[in-house]
Amino acid sequence: MNFLIPNESTQRLPVGARLQLCAEVLTNLAGCHSGVLALIDACGSVQEYVRIGPAPERESGATVNEELRLLVRQMPQAADQFMGLAPCHPLIARLFGEPPVGRAHSVIGRISWQPDCDLVLVAGWRPTCLEPLEAALLGRGVNACRNAIQADSGKEGGEGAGLDLINSVVSPVIRVDERLNIVNLNEAAQRELMQGGVLREQGGRLASAACHAMEELRAAVRRSVREAGGEGRRSSIIPLTGDAGLPRFAIVAPSPLHGEDPTAVVVLPEIDGEEGARRLSALYSLTRAEEGVVRLILVGAAPVGIAAELGLTEATVRTYIKRIMVKLGINRRSEFFLLYILTMSPFRFPTGPLSCRSA
Repeated sequence: MNFLIPNESTQRLPVGARLQLCAEVLTNLAGCHSGVLALIDACGSVQEYVRIGPAPERESGATVNEELRLLVRQMPQAADQFMGLAPCHPLIARLFGEPPVGRAHSVIGRISWQPDCDLVLVAGWRPTCLEPLEAALLGRGVNACRNAIQADSGKEGGEGAGLDLINSVVSPVIRVDERLNIVNLNEAAQRELMQGGVLREQGGRLASAACHAMEELRAAVRRSVREAGGEGRRSSIIPLTGDAGLPRFAIVAPSPLHGEDPTAVVVLPEIDGEEGARRLSALYSLTRAEEGVVRLILVGAAPVGIAAELGLTEATVRTYIKRIMVKLGINRRSEFFLLYILTMSPFRFPTGPLSCRSA
C-alpha cells in the first residue's frame, strides 16, 4: 500500500506545492507508483502537468502532451470518474516505461477543477484492473484533496494544505522525524496517544510498551525518512499487536509535507467492520452470509461468538472462514485486517456508505 508519499516533479502547476501534493496522494490512492496530473483546457489541450515518479529516458514535454491528448479521448466525460485501461496499454508505457512483472494495469480519470479546465490523472502500474468500488473510493479521495487545497488557497506554500489533508484522514496520523520526535499529528492521533493505547507519547517522542513492535516501527520510520524526496515510494505495514483479539497495525511512509528536514507519517488504521466487510465482499464476490462472517471477524469476534451472533454452529462458522480465506487468498486471521488496510481509502467521506453489490 502507498499512502501520502512524496516524490519530485518535473513541472509545477500554478498552485505549486498544493497541487503537487494532490498528485502524490491521488497516484498512491490509485495503487500506483507513477503518475501524471495535467491541467486540460476546454479544447483538450494540455496547459501544464506534474509528474510523480521517474520519467522515461529522452522524454520531452511535446511527447507527454501528445500522449496525454490521446489519452483524454479515452477518458470518461463525467467529472471525478476513473477507469482502468487494458493491460500494458501502449500510451501508458510511453509515459511510465514498460510495466514490471505482475503490474500491468493503469488508471485514468478526469477531475473537475475550474469552469474552463479539468485535471486529468494518469497513473501506472498496478497489479489488477481498477474495480468499480476502488474507482468510487478514488473519486471520494479527490473531494478530500480538492477541499484541502481550496481551503488553503490563500496561504503560501504547501505545508498548510498538507496539514489540512492530514486532518481530513479519519485514522490517527502522526508525523515524526528520524528519532521519532513528534512533529505534528491530527485530532484522532491526539486522542489515541492520550488514551495510552498501542502507541503513546513519551517526552515528545512516539513510544510503545511492545519492544519488538517499537524496533520494527523505528526501522520503518528511518527507512521512510531517508527515502523522502527520492524514488522510493513504498510504505511499510508494521504489526503492533499479536494475532489475538483485535490486531493493530501501523502504516509508515515518507511524509507528504516538504519542510527543512525529511519526516515520515505513521498512520494507525481504524477498523470499521461494517464498511470493511462491504468493501471486501464487493472486491472478492462474497455471498451475504460470508460478508456477515467477515464483518464479525473485523470487530474481533471469535468463531464461537460469530456462531452465537449469526445463529449457526461453531463448526459451520469455521467452514465459512476456511472458504472465505480461500477466496481472499489468505492463511491467517490477522490477514483479514491486512486486506482491510490494503484496500482502504483513508479520507473522511461526506456521504453515506457505498452500495457495493447485488445479492
